[in-house]
Amino acid sequence: MGAAIPHLVLLGDSTLDNGFYVGKGNPAIIDQLKLKAKERGWNVTSVAVDGHSISHISTQLTRIPQDATHLFISIGGNDALSYMQLLRKSVQNVGEGLMLLSESNKQFEKDYAEMLKHVSECKIPTTTCTIYNPNFDNPEQQRMCETGLSVLNHVIITESIKRGIPVIDLKTIFNDPKDYANHIEPDVQGGSKIVENILYVIDHHRFDENICSIYAKGN
Repeated sequence: MGAAIPHLVLLGDSTLDNGFYVGKGNPAIIDQLKLKAKERGWNVTSVAVDGHSISHISTQLTRIPQDATHLFISIGGNDALSYMQLLRKSVQNVGEGLMLLSESNKQFEKDYAEMLKHVSECKIPTTTCTIYNPNFDNPEQQRMCETGLSVLNHVIITESIKRGIPVIDLKTIFNDPKDYANHIEPDVQGGSKIVENILYVIDHHRFDENICSIYAKGN
Protein backbone atom coordinates (compact mmCIF):
# COMPACT_ATOMS: atom_id res chain seq x y z
CA MET A 1 0.00 0.00 0.00
CA GLY A 2 1.53 3.34 -1.07
CA ALA A 3 2.06 6.42 1.04
CA ALA A 4 -0.86 8.81 1.44
CA ILE A 5 -1.08 11.64 -1.06
CA PRO A 6 -0.02 14.81 0.77
CA HIS A 7 -3.00 17.00 1.65
CA LEU A 8 -1.93 20.40 2.96
CA VAL A 9 -4.40 22.37 5.06
CA LEU A 10 -4.15 26.09 5.87
CA LEU A 11 -5.59 27.42 9.14
CA GLY A 12 -5.56 30.92 10.55
CA ASP A 13 -6.49 34.45 9.56
CA SER A 14 -6.03 36.79 6.59
CA THR A 15 -2.32 36.03 6.47
CA LEU A 16 -3.37 32.83 4.67
CA ASP A 17 -6.86 33.97 3.61
CA ASN A 18 -5.80 37.05 1.65
CA GLY A 19 -8.03 36.79 -1.41
CA PHE A 20 -9.93 39.98 -0.56
CA TYR A 21 -6.74 42.04 -0.49
CA VAL A 22 -4.80 41.00 -3.58
CA GLY A 23 -7.25 42.52 -6.03
CA LYS A 24 -9.51 41.03 -8.67
CA GLY A 25 -7.72 38.69 -11.03
CA ASN A 26 -4.68 38.23 -8.81
CA PRO A 27 -3.93 34.90 -7.13
CA ALA A 28 -4.50 34.54 -3.40
CA ILE A 29 -2.19 32.32 -1.37
CA ILE A 30 -4.53 29.36 -1.67
CA ASP A 31 -4.55 29.77 -5.47
CA GLN A 32 -0.76 29.91 -5.65
CA LEU A 33 -0.37 26.89 -3.39
CA LYS A 34 -2.98 24.84 -5.26
CA LEU A 35 -1.16 25.50 -8.53
CA LYS A 36 2.17 24.35 -7.10
CA ALA A 37 0.59 21.36 -5.37
CA LYS A 38 -1.21 20.27 -8.53
CA GLU A 39 2.16 19.95 -10.26
CA ARG A 40 3.13 17.45 -7.57
CA GLY A 41 -0.19 15.61 -7.48
CA TRP A 42 -0.96 16.95 -4.01
CA ASN A 43 -4.17 18.31 -2.51
CA VAL A 44 -4.65 21.62 -0.70
CA THR A 45 -7.51 22.93 1.44
CA SER A 46 -7.88 26.20 3.30
CA VAL A 47 -10.08 26.67 6.36
CA ALA A 48 -8.37 29.95 7.30
CA VAL A 49 -10.75 32.88 7.70
CA ASP A 50 -9.98 36.57 7.43
CA GLY A 51 -10.57 38.21 10.82
CA HIS A 52 -10.20 35.08 12.94
CA SER A 53 -8.15 35.01 16.13
CA ILE A 54 -6.47 32.28 18.17
CA SER A 55 -9.76 31.25 19.78
CA HIS A 56 -11.21 30.35 16.36
CA ILE A 57 -8.65 27.65 15.55
CA SER A 58 -10.58 25.01 17.52
CA THR A 59 -13.56 25.61 15.21
CA GLN A 60 -11.38 25.55 12.10
CA LEU A 61 -10.00 22.19 13.18
CA THR A 62 -13.49 20.69 12.88
CA ARG A 63 -13.46 21.59 9.17
CA ILE A 64 -10.18 19.98 8.12
CA PRO A 65 -10.50 17.03 5.69
CA GLN A 66 -10.16 13.54 7.08
CA ASP A 67 -7.21 12.82 4.81
CA ALA A 68 -5.22 15.91 5.89
CA THR A 69 -1.52 15.12 6.16
CA HIS A 70 -0.02 18.53 7.09
CA LEU A 71 -1.38 21.58 8.90
CA PHE A 72 0.00 25.09 8.44
CA ILE A 73 -1.19 27.65 10.99
CA SER A 74 -0.72 31.40 10.87
CA ILE A 75 -2.69 33.03 13.66
CA GLY A 76 -2.29 35.76 16.26
CA GLY A 77 -2.21 38.91 14.15
CA ASN A 78 -5.74 39.92 15.08
CA ASP A 79 -5.04 39.16 18.73
CA ALA A 80 -2.01 41.43 18.43
CA LEU A 81 -4.17 44.20 16.93
CA SER A 82 -6.42 44.03 19.98
CA TYR A 83 -3.36 44.72 22.16
CA MET A 84 -2.17 47.68 20.09
CA GLN A 85 -4.29 50.11 22.09
CA LEU A 86 -1.85 49.54 24.95
CA LEU A 87 0.89 51.21 22.92
CA ARG A 88 -0.88 54.55 23.36
CA LYS A 89 -1.65 54.15 27.04
CA SER A 90 0.02 56.65 29.38
CA VAL A 91 2.37 55.27 32.01
CA GLN A 92 4.53 56.85 34.72
CA ASN A 93 7.75 55.13 33.71
CA VAL A 94 9.26 52.50 31.42
CA GLY A 95 8.73 49.82 34.06
CA GLU A 96 4.98 50.35 34.01
CA GLY A 97 5.01 50.08 30.24
CA LEU A 98 6.88 46.80 30.43
CA MET A 99 4.35 45.47 32.93
CA LEU A 100 1.51 46.27 30.52
CA LEU A 101 3.38 44.47 27.78
CA SER A 102 3.94 41.54 30.12
CA GLU A 103 0.23 41.24 30.86
CA SER A 104 -0.62 41.04 27.16
CA ASN A 105 2.18 38.54 26.66
CA LYS A 106 0.85 36.27 29.40
CA GLN A 107 -2.64 36.22 27.91
CA PHE A 108 -1.27 35.55 24.44
CA GLU A 109 0.94 32.77 25.83
CA LYS A 110 -2.04 31.13 27.55
CA ASP A 111 -4.22 31.31 24.45
CA TYR A 112 -1.53 30.15 22.04
CA ALA A 113 -0.47 27.22 24.23
CA GLU A 114 -4.08 26.10 24.60
CA MET A 115 -4.55 26.34 20.84
CA LEU A 116 -1.49 24.19 20.13
CA LYS A 117 -2.74 21.64 22.66
CA HIS A 118 -5.94 21.21 20.65
CA VAL A 119 -3.99 21.05 17.40
CA SER A 120 -1.61 18.39 18.74
CA GLU A 121 -4.58 16.17 19.62
CA CYS A 122 -5.22 15.82 15.87
CA LYS A 123 -1.86 14.04 15.55
CA ILE A 124 -1.19 15.63 12.15
CA PRO A 125 2.23 17.12 11.32
CA THR A 126 1.92 20.85 11.99
CA THR A 127 3.85 23.99 11.16
CA THR A 128 3.27 27.39 12.79
CA CYS A 129 4.17 30.87 11.57
CA THR A 130 5.43 33.97 13.32
CA ILE A 131 3.54 37.24 12.87
CA TYR A 132 5.16 39.48 10.28
CA ASN A 133 5.75 43.13 11.07
CA PRO A 134 3.33 45.67 9.58
CA ASN A 135 4.32 48.15 6.89
CA PHE A 136 3.29 51.48 8.41
CA ASP A 137 4.38 54.81 6.94
CA ASN A 138 4.77 56.34 10.39
CA PRO A 139 8.24 55.33 11.72
CA GLU A 140 7.21 55.72 15.36
CA GLN A 141 4.13 53.54 14.90
CA GLN A 142 6.23 50.99 13.03
CA ARG A 143 8.85 50.75 15.79
CA MET A 144 6.25 50.41 18.52
CA CYS A 145 4.49 47.60 16.68
CA GLU A 146 7.73 45.80 15.90
CA THR A 147 8.69 45.89 19.58
CA GLY A 148 5.31 44.60 20.69
CA LEU A 149 5.25 41.83 18.09
CA SER A 150 8.73 40.65 19.06
CA VAL A 151 7.31 39.68 22.44
CA LEU A 152 4.40 37.77 20.90
CA ASN A 153 6.62 36.06 18.34
CA HIS A 154 8.82 34.86 21.18
CA VAL A 155 5.74 33.09 22.53
CA ILE A 156 4.97 31.47 19.17
CA ILE A 157 8.52 30.18 18.80
CA THR A 158 8.81 29.03 22.42
CA GLU A 159 5.50 27.15 22.43
CA SER A 160 6.37 25.55 19.09
CA ILE A 161 9.75 24.45 20.45
CA LYS A 162 8.04 22.83 23.44
CA ARG A 163 5.97 20.66 21.09
CA GLY A 164 8.63 20.01 18.45
CA ILE A 165 6.75 22.01 15.81
CA PRO A 166 8.61 23.72 12.95
CA VAL A 167 8.10 27.45 12.44
CA ILE A 168 8.01 29.57 9.29
CA ASP A 169 9.42 32.94 10.31
CA LEU A 170 7.21 35.35 8.38
CA LYS A 171 8.72 38.22 10.36
CA THR A 172 11.98 37.68 8.50
CA ILE A 173 10.47 36.68 5.16
CA PHE A 174 8.35 39.84 4.82
CA ASN A 175 11.15 42.32 4.12
CA ASP A 176 9.90 44.27 1.10
CA PRO A 177 7.03 46.82 0.87
CA LYS A 178 5.86 44.91 -2.21
CA ASP A 179 5.06 41.95 0.07
CA TYR A 180 2.08 43.94 1.39
CA ALA A 181 -1.29 44.73 -0.17
CA ASN A 182 -1.79 47.43 2.47
CA HIS A 183 -0.23 48.15 5.84
CA ILE A 184 -0.96 44.69 7.28
CA GLU A 185 -2.11 42.22 4.61
CA PRO A 186 -0.06 40.01 2.24
CA ASP A 187 -0.04 40.86 -1.46
CA VAL A 188 0.77 38.45 -4.29
CA GLN A 189 4.54 38.71 -3.71
CA GLY A 190 4.20 38.10 0.01
CA GLY A 191 1.90 35.18 -0.70
CA SER A 192 4.43 33.72 -3.08
CA LYS A 193 7.05 33.81 -0.33
CA ILE A 194 4.68 32.02 2.05
CA VAL A 195 3.93 29.32 -0.52
CA GLU A 196 7.62 28.82 -1.26
CA ASN A 197 8.35 28.32 2.43
CA ILE A 198 5.42 25.95 2.92
CA LEU A 199 6.73 23.73 0.15
CA TYR A 200 10.28 24.00 1.47
CA VAL A 201 9.14 22.78 4.89
CA ILE A 202 7.32 19.82 3.34
CA ASP A 203 10.40 18.92 1.29
CA HIS A 204 12.99 19.29 4.03
CA HIS A 205 11.56 19.05 7.54
CA ARG A 206 11.82 15.75 9.41
CA PHE A 207 8.41 15.73 11.07
CA ASP A 208 8.93 12.24 12.48
CA GLU A 209 11.78 13.47 14.68
CA ASN A 210 9.60 15.85 16.71
CA ILE A 211 12.02 18.76 16.47
CA CYS A 212 11.51 22.49 16.00
CA SER A 213 13.37 24.15 13.17
CA ILE A 214 12.95 27.76 12.07
CA TYR A 215 12.47 28.29 8.34
CA ALA A 216 12.87 31.56 6.48
CA LYS A 217 13.73 30.85 2.88
CA GLY A 218 14.36 34.07 0.97
CA ASN A 219 13.69 34.65 -2.70
